[in-house]
Amino acid sequence: MSLKIKDIKILDKYIMKQILFGLLLVSFILLGIAWFSQIIRLLSYLVNNNIGFWAFIKMTTLLIPDLTVIILPIALFAVVLFVYNRLASDKELVIMEAVGMSVRDLAKPTLFLASVFTLFCYFIVIYLSPIYATKYRTFIFDAKNNISALLIQEGEFNQITDGLTIYVKSSKDNILSDIFINDERQKKRVRTILAEKGVVSAVNNNISVALLNGNIQEKIQDKYTFGTFEKYTADLGVIAKNTVRAKRPTELGLWELINAKKLGYANDTTYPKYMLELHNRLIQPIYNILFTLIALLAIFKSPLNKRSNSKNMLFAVAGMSLLQMLYITMLRVIRVNPNFYPVMYLFTLVFIIASLRFLYSDKELIIKRLRSKNEK
Repeated sequence: MSLKIKDIKILDKYIMKQILFGLLLVSFILLGIAWFSQIIRLLSYLVNNNIGFWAFIKMTTLLIPDLTVIILPIALFAVVLFVYNRLASDKELVIMEAVGMSVRDLAKPTLFLASVFTLFCYFIVIYLSPIYATKYRTFIFDAKNNISALLIQEGEFNQITDGLTIYVKSSKDNILSDIFINDERQKKRVRTILAEKGVVSAVNNNISVALLNGNIQEKIQDKYTFGTFEKYTADLGVIAKNTVRAKRPTELGLWELINAKKLGYANDTTYPKYMLELHNRLIQPIYNILFTLIALLAIFKSPLNKRSNSKNMLFAVAGMSLLQMLYITMLRVIRVNPNFYPVMYLFTLVFIIASLRFLYSDKELIIKRLRSKNEK
């Protein structure tokens, strides 16, 4: 008995539907856990840099593309292993092969999905990751160098330096409103300034406030003077931090990573870091296929009975963990010796070819095992 092409397509859709549903669920859970762990890790920025809660949430969501590339192969591996083990336990795989489906046919929809998710991850690492990494690093840099947030807490009297006190009603993105300044740094000349608005900026590494629409009162010895202004600049007497931010390798596109020296991003000492980022981006998405192959090998190259299902899973998890450890080891070697990178590509290619050849080596695998089992 054999299946028609139409029937095979229906079964392909049946397998893919189950994998996709499970993948969405598992990916959502793992991504939520990973994202929450990043929130916990970055709470210090929320507390120390006066960042709003929703701005902080927005900042952490910028990490999601990179987290997705890491989590998706693991989630796909777990779902493929679970779905095929369930199909095997329910004898659905046996029935499918008994009516003419080969291992190639049974593995095809899963490998197709793995290829699609590999391309999706390449889209992330090539296009989205540099954009989101730049936004994330810029957000962190601005939070650390937000002058008004570092110096001035809204609704409080802030002593900036000895003799200089500032009060503002609100402060956001270096823009102040309802400002009170009391300057007693010069004992013989005391100034009190009120202004509606103000903008904090760094000029020649000195922090100052450009005040708008206010009045100023000065006490020189025992004489008082009073005046109004539309624009007035108050020097706070504080040295500004470095406002220039160098781009990290994660913020660069593939072409920029390749030409990091020519473009001035790297020198002879830092260039290996940029090459490591380049090779990591080119290899990491392929692990969707590699982990899927490990799960399929554990299913189709092990006895399909309920007693052995747990062993299949342990074998698959061990294989996946070993492959991940080898990948991390190769990255560490490349960090020390950049000329080692061809080995990583060669290993990946050989593993895929060998796994596919081994997976498709026996087209009637399940039927032969059943016959052997029945004969016993």
